[in-house]
Amino acid sequence: MAFAQLDNKAFCSPAADSLENKQFAVHFEHLNYLRNNEYFTKIADGYTLFGLHAIPELHYQVSPEFRLEAGAFVRIDYGNKGVKEIQPTFTARYSKGNHQILMGTLDGGLQHQLIEPLYDFENQLTRRIENGFQYKFNGKKASLDAWVDWRNMIYSNSPVQEEILAGIRFEPVLLETRLLRITLSEQGTVYHKGGQIDISNLPLTTWFHNSLGTKIDINPGSGSFLKKIQVQAFGVNFLDNSNQKKFKYSKSLSSYFNLSAETKWGTVMLSYWQTSAFPSYQGGKLYRTISSNIKNPGYQEETRKLLFIRIMKDWKIGPDLWITARVEPYFDLRNNLWEFSHGLYINYRGQIWKSKTTNP
Repeated sequence: MAFAQLDNKAFCSPAADSLENKQFAVHFEHLNYLRNNEYFTKIADGYTLFGLHAIPELHYQVSPEFRLEAGAFVRIDYGNKGVKEIQPTFTARYSKGNHQILMGTLDGGLQHQLIEPLYDFENQLTRRIENGFQYKFNGKKASLDAWVDWRNMIYSNSPVQEEILAGIRFEPVLLETRLLRITLSEQGTVYHKGGQIDISNLPLTTWFHNSLGTKIDINPGSGSFLKKIQVQAFGVNFLDNSNQKKFKYSKSLSSYFNLSAETKWGTVMLSYWQTSAFPSYQGGKLYRTISSNIKNPGYQEETRKLLFIRIMKDWKIGPDLWITARVEPYFDLRNNLWEFSHGLYINYRGQIWKSKTTNP
């Protein structure tokens, strides 16, 4: 699996477990997380996320190409009595060859493989479940992920607006050899907040975010200390098509670059972000020019110029078990200051029971 920015394989569910026709299985996912953001500027809050996720599911292979998956998502925040969040999960999954169609709970979050300006890593911790429709294609020469996440459903005379987020990621392989792989990456999201049957007086909001870039993977060889070098370059576009603009600008173009080296000891990545105007609904908070800080609502900066240094290590300590550690300092070139975040994560994803085959 190739990733559009950070290598988040430890956080992404594998392909659906192999089941035979009419067979049941119990699948379980568990995530322990500790993430601490030492941020003190007016753009983003500093805080700590410390807790766990548990997702038990029952899978049933209805036919060779169709599967039903049902279970529950549970989130517990340490230091808070009781359960922070619990909601059902249900997926109808059709698979044929390299194609998959899902309705219900999606293969969402970090599995979309969006760059961080478009999708904040912390969404995996605080807003993991997505529900709607998804189409996936995974071939040797290209991959595609297109989805609609229905975030807030409304009924007649609702006091709040409906919310929808749609996205797409298309990555064709331009060149692939034993040592080199070059991939084009097209990513985009559409966020819509509005509706026709609500009684809210809020204006309609429609935001478009689009990213076009390329990834170059250099593989020195399996026996080398240096496992892989990756270079990434993206142009990120924003367009505000709302009927009442919230900002003095309605469009912008930003730049995003990554250089990473994966070694036997871990991965080091350098990232650079530059923008003159960039609001975002689900993108990383540091990348925005619009404040998400609760003490400084409405604060804006004309430009953001950020240099990230990411030190990351994954330990696979079992067939379905990963431990991940990350330290991520960054330098704000405009405000001339250093800040950082760090995290520790334990991921388990696997099949814990499977029924006997019932086929004759």
